Amino acid sequence: MDEKTILAQELARTMFRFKRLGWRQDSTHALRQSEFILLATITHSTSHDSDGIKISDLSARLQITPAGVTHIINSLEEGGYVERLADPADRRVVLVKPTGRGNQAVNLMNAKFLETLKELINYLGERDSKELIRLLSSALTFIKERRNCGAEKFKA
Repeated sequence: MDEKTILAQELARTMFRFKRLGWRQDSTHALRQSEFILLATITHSTSHDSDGIKISDLSARLQITPAGVTHIINSLEEGGYVERLADPADRRVVLVKPTGRGNQAVNLMNAKFLETLKELINYLGERDSKELIRLLSSALTFIKERRNCGAEKFKA
């Protein structure tokens, strides 16, 4: 087996280990990961003066079906994290907007996540943290370019 294949396998194993960890955060809010991701997307997509966001827009952003979004919205609405509103421009359209409880949950989870990342920076040190950021940014650039240009460009 060649060195590139061995490195690729080790990288795959390492990335899989991150995925298995799931970077779950303890929360006083009993939100599943899918609920939190959707709630955070709603919160970041709407401003305080906004009327809300359409389910179809959420579906497109998260690349999940409108039915899947609706299922999660139902759960979030039951928990008091979001509310449904009629679009003032078209009463047939339903908009979703975070409630105060929803905004509070996202702010709390974001703060906890940043604290975790600060702990990681303390663990790695400033130099290695900067190097990790540089490497992850470079990897993201590669993946984006590969998607946009096709895989042929990157074959060796």
